[in-house]
Amino acid sequence: MARNLSSGDQARAAVHVQQALSVLHATGRVTLAGKPAIWSGGLSAALVALIVLVSLLIPGVVLVPMIIAGPTNLPFGALAGMVSVAGMLIVALLLLTRALRKQRRFRATEVSPVIIQESGLTLRGVGPIPWDDFGRAGHRMVPAERDSGFVRRAVMELSPSGFANVNQRLPQELRARLSPVIGPVWNRHHRFIYVPAAEGLRQGEVMQVINAGRQMFRGPHA
Repeated sequence: MARNLSSGDQARAAVHVQQALSVLHATGRVTLAGKPAIWSGGLSAALVALIVLVSLLIPGVVLVPMIIAGPTNLPFGALAGMVSVAGMLIVALLLLTRALRKQRRFRATEVSPVIIQESGLTLRGVGPIPWDDFGRAGHRMVPAERDSGFVRRAVMELSPSGFANVNQRLPQELRARLSPVIGPVWNRHHRFIYVPAAEGLRQGEVMQVINAGRQMFRGPHA
């Protein structure tokens, strides 16, 4: 039964992508309903888990030593250390909460329409981004959103003109909608546009439609 459902889902997805491509070639424009990407949902879940963990650690740092040693038997140095650690955890909690609010705002923009037209690509409420500003959509290893490693993502790399437009001219709050910031503290920048998710289409099919638009508006060798 699961295999039949999977085949049916694939058939419906094939119809959807062909419909999108037909509309694009017939009218020169296609609009896809946006939806949150899997990776951004995972990031939100990770932030919530960290917030819960830190929230539990804060009272534990203060209460556990008091229970073990007694509130009147704690030396000044231990008490000062407890206060210091608790303070750092509170700061961490505030930063995590801020990051979660920011991530949830980002996820709200992901349901914005994905529009492919001659003037460029519009996604997450940003655009139209000119076709000359980014390359073909494809999978690449990029810096991970949650740690110092790398992760495979569907992205479009910014061209030199796109790099300048995004990192110098686009408002700060809009840059984060295109991709997470990367680079060392002294050189934070955006190098990619993350491929958006769309209702009824798999990630590879969204890339197929975007690349079809790119080829249509920039020529067969784009």
